[in-house]
Amino acid sequence: MTRRSLELTRTLRDNQRDGSLLSVLDRTVTPMGARLLHDSVLAPLTDKAAINARLDAVEELLRDHGLRRALRENLESCADIQRLTARVSCAKAGPRDLSAIARTLRKLPAVKAKIAGRRSPLLNELEQRLELLPDVREVLDQAIEEDPPHLAKEGGVIRSGFCPELDELRALATDGKNWIARYQAQEVTRTGIASLKVGYNDIDGYYLEITNANETKTPPEYKHRKTLKNAKRYFTPELVEYEEKVVTSQDKSRALELQLFVQIRDRVAAQTPRLLNAAEVLAALDLLSALAELAAARN
Repeated sequence: MTRRSLELTRTLRDNQRDGSLLSVLDRTVTPMGARLLHDSVLAPLTDKAAINARLDAVEELLRDHGLRRALRENLESCADIQRLTARVSCAKAGPRDLSAIARTLRKLPAVKAKIAGRRSPLLNELEQRLELLPDVREVLDQAIEEDPPHLAKEGGVIRSGFCPELDELRALATDGKNWIARYQAQEVTRTGIASLKVGYNDIDGYYLEITNANETKTPPEYKHRKTLKNAKRYFTPELVEYEEKVVTSQDKSRALELQLFVQIRDRVAAQTPRLLNAAEVLAALDLLSALAELAAARN
């Protein structure tokens, strides 16, 4: 009841955040820092040493405007890796979640460099705690596309060059039109049938179509597949072999991508404690720089 009466996080009249103490104090730029500020308002520090350590850190950030601005700019582009890590550890994270983690990990060296060698013991402590997680960043940078689709099963998640088998399957799928064009040109030249065409549908698969007017020119190795009103469709061993490779290549590619994605997600999940530690440091830096920003704005 006391918390409600003080309107720490919500107003009494309409239960809104606007107008509460939290709304007045909040200058955070990350969801992680916002949650930490919320918790700090509801459970303020009571240890004198901890209070003074925070005051010293805020004072240093207040006095060094360039440091504060640069730190906040870096933090602002960081994703909510606390929640993303929770999704990863529960095997619920999607490709965009891993991509967001990777983007945040790329920011860590700059953040660490900004707070290195500071006078404030708390800033020094946070700098020492902030691990850069180069191994996690490396696997994500090598494996996951910068802007992947929402769902892993859609494909287009894994970067080219990460898995040779996947690259080969993709090449089969994307080179299909070129192969058909080359094969059709080859057969037109070989048979002398200018109107010969190679086509595909879900029922007949790949086929060569020859009009009735050119039926007498049909090579004996062409195997009959279907008779139409004005033409006949055939297949050849080359087309059958190609179809076996290509028709399923996209499905195989997506299945392999999904398998690779799950493996990578599991590797990231194994580093949950390290990721959460980094998130805690970022949240603390966001809170400190936000308090310094508030102090500067309100004089």
